[in-house]
Amino acid sequence: MSRHYRKRETWGHGAAGFVITLILVLAVLAAAVFIFSGDGMSGLKGKVYSWFYPQKYTAEVSQSAAEFGVDEALIYAVIRSESGFRPEVVSHAGAVGLMQLMPETFEWLQNSHDGSVTHTTADLTDPAVNIRYGTCFLSMLLRDYNGDVRTAAAAYNAGSTTVDGWLGDTRYSSDGRHLSLIPYEETSNYADKVAEAYEMYKKLYYN
Repeated sequence: MSRHYRKRETWGHGAAGFVITLILVLAVLAAAVFIFSGDGMSGLKGKVYSWFYPQKYTAEVSQSAAEFGVDEALIYAVIRSESGFRPEVVSHAGAVGLMQLMPETFEWLQNSHDGSVTHTTADLTDPAVNIRYGTCFLSMLLRDYNGDVRTAAAAYNAGSTTVDGWLGDTRYSSDGRHLSLIPYEETSNYADKVAEAYEMYKKLYYN
C-alpha cells in the first residue's frame, strides 16, 4: 500500500509541475503576442525593441547628420549593421570603427572633402571622427544612387565599381538606377539588414 501511495504522490507532484510550466509558457507567449503584435512602437513594445536598436553617440550622429544631410536613422542603421556600436572593432579586411571605414577610403575622404589628410588610421577609433567621415561617405553614395538606401548600402559594402557594374546588367537592374537583385549573398544580406534597421529606427525614434 505504501508503495502504491508513493506512486500516486509522485504523479501528483509531476502533474502540478506540468500545469505550472504550461501556465508559464502560455503567459510568456501571451506577453510576446502583446509586445510584438501590430505596427505601433509605443509603451513596452517600443522599450523591448529599443534594446535591440539602441541610439548611442547621439551628439556625434546628430552633428554629422546635420552637416551632410543624412537621416539620423540611417546613420544608426549603418553603425548597428557594421559594428554593433563597438568603436574599436577591426574587420578581417581591415575596416575600422563604428562605421567600418577602410584606411584608404578614410584617406580619400579627407582629401576629397577637406582638401588634406589630417587624421591617421588610429583616429578611426574615435567615434566623432569615424561617424563624421562614415556619414560623409554615405552621403556621397546616396547622392550617386539617387537616394536609394538599398543600392547605397550595397555600394557601402561591395564598392561603387561593383554596384555600377550590376546596375549596367539587366539581370540585376531593369532601369540602371535601382538594384532588383544583388548577386553577392553577403552584400544582399547586408543591404537588407541596413534597410530593415533603417525602417525600425524611423519607427522607434522618428515617427
